[in-house]
Amino acid sequence: MQIFPLIAAAVISASTIIAATKPGIAQDNSFRKSDIVRLIGELPNYTPIREDMIALGFKGEKLEMAVNQIARMLNDPVIASNIADRVIAARNPSIEPAEAGGLFWPLVDRGLGHLPPRDLRYFYLVEQTMLKALPTRQCGLAVKERLAPDKLAAATGRVAARLNTPALREYYRIQYEAARLGASRDVTMLSKRDEARVVEKINEALGRTLADRPDAPALLRAYEDLNRVSNRRACIAGRVFMDAVLAMEGRDLHHALILLSVPLGS
Repeated sequence: MQIFPLIAAAVISASTIIAATKPGIAQDNSFRKSDIVRLIGELPNYTPIREDMIALGFKGEKLEMAVNQIARMLNDPVIASNIADRVIAARNPSIEPAEAGGLFWPLVDRGLGHLPPRDLRYFYLVEQTMLKALPTRQCGLAVKERLAPDKLAAATGRVAARLNTPALREYYRIQYEAARLGASRDVTMLSKRDEARVVEKINEALGRTLADRPDAPALLRAYEDLNRVSNRRACIAGRVFMDAVLAMEGRDLHHALILLSVPLGS
């Protein structure tokens, strides 16, 4: 599972769409999926996306890229159809709201493993950059997966606003492709044999990275249970782990990144 949700840091959830739905539709169980797809495409017109991006530090060309990225996803028919299905599920009282999740990231999660190796590597190189740029406390909480989604999005958004324009443009291209793939395909899973092999390769890579570090024993203890160590230690452990994985090459690297991309519970 990737660590950071960088969608220009705009937090648009299923509840946003539900709240924005016209009262007549909201109270009518016969509302059509097409109504929700249309509403999804209109979200940029009545949510403060641009203002949110400016508050996070986006400006100029990068501001336009961030706003356009969100609008592009919301207006993509494949992505919007999938989101509409999850919004309908979230409105069903028999379904837990958490099952609907965020709008974009379940799709990106599912689509990452379908990306070409080069694109998948680039995606994680950007996430590595994000991890190294986050303040230590937020970094540690993110590695522990204990940072609330809205706070994580805001923190990574402030970092994203400082990325250079070509890097952000390429990241958004890859992110969009992953979301489209995830909207129409299942998660890519390694075979049990390949998974066992790549876990061994990851451990070997991590061992090489730790070999010359005086804090190696402490980091090894941290990997056993990240929730028992300080945020500072968890942050260092996360950064070292990403360094180790991204130092791998060829099929080993590709399989390692596919494994990291598998959403929890898959």
